[in-house]
Amino acid sequence: MQRRIVPAAAIHSDLTQAMRETVLLNFKNKKTPVLIATDILSRGIDIENIGLVINYDVPGDAEDYVHRVGRTARAETTGEAITFVSPKDQSRFVQIEEFIESQIPKITLPDSLGKGPVWNPIEHKKSNFSGKKRNFSKNKRPNSSPKK
Repeated sequence: MQRRIVPAAAIHSDLTQAMRETVLLNFKNKKTPVLIATDILSRGIDIENIGLVINYDVPGDAEDYVHRVGRTARAETTGEAITFVSPKDQSRFVQIEEFIESQIPKITLPDSLGKGPVWNPIEHKKSNFSGKKRNFSKNKRPNSSPKK
């Protein structure tokens, strides 16, 4: 991100607690507009006005997905969540949709990124595909909790 001249910071468990607090404070105070985080930030933090969450991978647990994308729906705000879904993660993504009792819209990759995988979670569940190309899902998050 920084090579693309996007002011960003990372937060993860390899940072000291003091470093994590500094990174988080800078993000809260809008000094750092983009925060790249591991699941260390998926629960237990309260940051307002997050308009976009991008999941590079599908969380292993449906509740983790809800907590990750829930960062965009705080204090009567809305936001968007985009999740990149590899072929091998498609069946897990379907499990998330079943958990939240809602279908999440699937959108195709922009032409400039090339062709993404076909959305076929049943077929990909059978295969042992380990490719890196990803499709992605876009989920507009209103300020409401998904059904459990």
